[in-house]
Amino acid sequence: MAILCTVLKIIPSFEDAIQMVNCEWGCDLSTKGPVKIIRIEKTSYQELLGISGYLGKVGQIYQNGFDLIREDRRLIHFRGGEWLHTPFGAILDRPIGRWVKEVSLQEGDIFSRQGQLLVRKPRNGCSIRLNPTNIIDLKRTLCSSPPGGETLRAFVQLLTEKILKLGKFEGMAGTLNLLKKELPDIFLECSFPISFWSRHALPRVSKLIQSSINEDFRTFEEAWEPLLGLGPGLTPASDDFLVGFLAAHKLFSSSFGKGLEDEELKRKLREKASIKTVPIAFQFLSYALEGVFSETLYLAFNDLFPQNQQKCQEVHLHPEKEGTETIGCYLKWGHSSGTDTLTGTVFGLWTMI
Repeated sequence: MAILCTVLKIIPSFEDAIQMVNCEWGCDLSTKGPVKIIRIEKTSYQELLGISGYLGKVGQIYQNGFDLIREDRRLIHFRGGEWLHTPFGAILDRPIGRWVKEVSLQEGDIFSRQGQLLVRKPRNGCSIRLNPTNIIDLKRTLCSSPPGGETLRAFVQLLTEKILKLGKFEGMAGTLNLLKKELPDIFLECSFPISFWSRHALPRVSKLIQSSINEDFRTFEEAWEPLLGLGPGLTPASDDFLVGFLAAHKLFSSSFGKGLEDEELKRKLREKASIKTVPIAFQFLSYALEGVFSETLYLAFNDLFPQNQQKCQEVHLHPEKEGTETIGCYLKWGHSSGTDTLTGTVFGLWTMI
């Protein structure tokens, strides 16, 4: 069955989604001059433009990034690299680790917006130029309706085999054992390691799945809450799972995903998440409820359309990387975040069969 999809391109631009903004180039990356934003999600950019004065304070500093915590507890995640790993992120034009040392960036440092600069206060010698080259709209769907049952089964099988081969089972991946009963012709011989967390999550995931199959949104609310904040990681494993689950339904335009557009339902789900999980996971889930996901997750979805089969050409994200294993790369993200997210995607796809 052919899949109808909307255009999704990341390089050189998302069609009708990336704006090219003039940027001053020629900065020697070895200097202590302003670091520059080169890629940023559209909503984050618009919000930054609307802020005058105090912006936020530096939260956690990672090997390749750092968080800026705003007054409302929302985050802006700055990192080096090529792709936006969060929908609330920005890519800077030099390695973060070196820049952090050059400017002596510390947790608690305060940033304010002054014109086109995000400036550290009161300690100077550190600023970020708000003049990006790519402004990216990550809100979109990949298909106007879900593909047929056989195609979905193939997607489930491909993702599950990748997880079994390359994934990390410290978090939620062990819940894939639920598939053995429902799809015995594919998974009867498979054995998925069950962690402490996935053992506790099994009945909760089972309830979540049944509620989405039946499009019972009241029961979905009840299943959503006990999964929030469950598991290890900077973003708890179950929250990553829920992001992947929502991604399948939102990106493939399922009827259940469309039902999740109800504003009152989203408000209730966000309210539960704001109480039950950590701020960064809450922010991922809030964006996911709006159908906005990391750029890297879109790349992983690209691998669902094999090169030698009839495929959705519009999902072709990165022409010069045709045939690369972006699913495998995504599975390596975080401690187990990539695995947990794609485990959620597997269950999301399964509930559409």
